[in-house]
Amino acid sequence: GRDGPFQRRPRAPSAVCAAAGRPDLYGRGRTRAAAAALAERTAAPAVDASAVLTADDVARFAAEGAIVVRNVFSPEWVETMRVAVEDNMASPGPLCDEHAAAAQSGGRFHDDQFLWTRHEAFRRFVTESGAGAIAARALGSSSAHIFYDQLLVKEPGTSTPTPWHNDTSYWQLTGSQICSIWVALDTVPGATGVGYVKGSHLWNLKHRVTNFSGDAHSAKNTYEGVAAENFDELPDVSAKEAAGEFEVLRWDMEPGDIILFYSSAIHGAPGLAKNSTRRRRGYATRWCGDDVRYDARPGTMDKGWRAAGYDCGLSQGDPIACALHPNLA
Repeated sequence: GRDGPFQRRPRAPSAVCAAAGRPDLYGRGRTRAAAAALAERTAAPAVDASAVLTADDVARFAAEGAIVVRNVFSPEWVETMRVAVEDNMASPGPLCDEHAAAAQSGGRFHDDQFLWTRHEAFRRFVTESGAGAIAARALGSSSAHIFYDQLLVKEPGTSTPTPWHNDTSYWQLTGSQICSIWVALDTVPGATGVGYVKGSHLWNLKHRVTNFSGDAHSAKNTYEGVAAENFDELPDVSAKEAAGEFEVLRWDMEPGDIILFYSSAIHGAPGLAKNSTRRRRGYATRWCGDDVRYDARPGTMDKGWRAAGYDCGLSQGDPIACALHPNLA
């Protein structure tokens, strides 16, 4: 069953995130209304989770922590989301971070959250595409609560990397049934895409976290109030991969392919070469299963979310089910 989609609208986007003078790289200049109309016209039916994920896929996912699944979402879904991406980049939400600008590294690394609460195309994807059912099947869960969705775009020539990390260190959650579905919206060579340390989801690390802009904090997220000795040490993944101690899973991706990964898996991605010509648009939905509870510990994204108007209203130990995180299995 479903709890009903989250209806409250967040506050107006912060001017800090607005892209000044950005060219229309998609070349269509669609407005939000036009993007919503396209979503209404072209969104495809929900995918069948049992057809997408075999029993062998689920077993490999449990053992390795990340798998690729090909041709999951149709060109209609991809096109609809591409249009909505451009709309969001022109008018971001209150949690937007522009990591390359903050790091003064050149290019553009756009990062925004809770798009599904503002854009019809992303709302339809979260509630109607079947992504929640895929997550529930992968996790062996009867439910799949949307935690949030996230858009990550690296423009050509953006050298800013995505540092090695796991997501659960950032999140106000406990439980083992937590995963993400990353949808490729562009062709992404494995060498420049996200890599996942095989089996690292089983380590359940809670490591010290930083903002992707390179600082400990940003205007949107603060990670404070936790003593250093309470963190696990994040290994030097690059060194251990070079030494043959870690296997890092990477895949060439085409639009509509997905990477399904446990959110406790260690992952990261390099920046793009200065002379690169390809964009890297990825859209991720984050899902929570039956055993997930709210954790009010300090040092997570919760403080920034509440400040931006995304307050789940939960107390320590509550099941994650709420208006902000409905069940969409």
